[in-house]
Amino acid sequence: MPTDTMNTPTRTAATSSTPTTLAIILCGMLSNAFLAVGCEQRPAPPTETPASTSRSTTSEAAPRLEFDEPVIDFGSVPDHETRTAEVVVRNAGGRPLTVQKVVPTCGCTTVGFKTPMTIPVGGQSTITLDFDPKGGGRQEKYVQVVSNDPRRPTSTVTIRANVIATLTAEPRFLALGRVTAGTPVLGSIEVTAAEDGCSLKGAKITGDLAPYATPSITRVNDPAEARGVWRVDVNIAPTVPWGWHNGSMIVEGTIDTAEGPKPIEMNFAINGSFEGSVIADETLLGLLTLRPGQPIDRETTLQRVDGRPLALLSTTIVDGEPGLEAVVEPLDPERTKWRLRLRGKAPTRLGSVRGTIVVTTDDPANPVVAIRYAGNVR
Repeated sequence: MPTDTMNTPTRTAATSSTPTTLAIILCGMLSNAFLAVGCEQRPAPPTETPASTSRSTTSEAAPRLEFDEPVIDFGSVPDHETRTAEVVVRNAGGRPLTVQKVVPTCGCTTVGFKTPMTIPVGGQSTITLDFDPKGGGRQEKYVQVVSNDPRRPTSTVTIRANVIATLTAEPRFLALGRVTAGTPVLGSIEVTAAEDGCSLKGAKITGDLAPYATPSITRVNDPAEARGVWRVDVNIAPTVPWGWHNGSMIVEGTIDTAEGPKPIEMNFAINGSFEGSVIADETLLGLLTLRPGQPIDRETTLQRVDGRPLALLSTTIVDGEPGLEAVVEPLDPERTKWRLRLRGKAPTRLGSVRGTIVVTTDDPANPVVAIRYAGNVR
């Protein structure tokens, strides 16, 4: 736990501080209430219902779902273009086949198919899949088809593509690190066009940093050049409250194509730990992945930045799960350092776990500090 006074940053990029490292680890895990999560991550393939070995389900009298092409590979796709595929669904069984649901496992795919749909013996129908790529690189998406086929009630169509990004950026994640609350902060990202004819029009920020963050875009290379380079600045106001804060920024623009201008965009996560005269080892307790009912025991240490004695007067969990408690205890006789512990058990239900521990102190500059926690029960 550092005890020296924090320097006030004037321009911040990715750092190696503890809050930043934790943010990167948690980026793909936490819900949008804490960190932005998008479809750029490659999801795990869905589990198909295994074929039954019972005699009745292997009968030719049963319905049987078959795809002409269960894997759709679009090859290279620019991220500003949409691809559409027609998937033929056949009933190769001896009874009518009913398709009850068609479920994309990622928002990057949309489905044109009315359910429930009954396909007669020997008949066929068509599912229309639209692939709207996000991000870049090799991607794989999945669409689950639920039917009354007793061999395999859930079948999967796989969509593959190599997405070519129109824009690149450095850094790709705006981690502000540990900064001093009450002072203005500036974070910057450089965005470069990977294709000719790109223009950036603006940026918008969502999340709990939105009321305090103002983005601006400045072109930094010659406007006559075919491929632009822009600096996206994010100004954080000094009114940000003490604690861990995050947001999501979308940079929007257009690219000129033969069919006319098409929209392009790029998403960025932003976060930082805003602290003042009271500082903490961690202002976000990452619970990571939990089992239902798993014991939870996470802690952080708080102290004054100048090392003088500190009193923690009370703790309250706000918007948290039942079964968790927050307790504090001094770590030295002078009471210059305190341990804050979050204890209890994870919920038995699956889903996100999050809340805020509100701590009152005797520090006049930071009479209230807030420690967040977040994880997932799986």
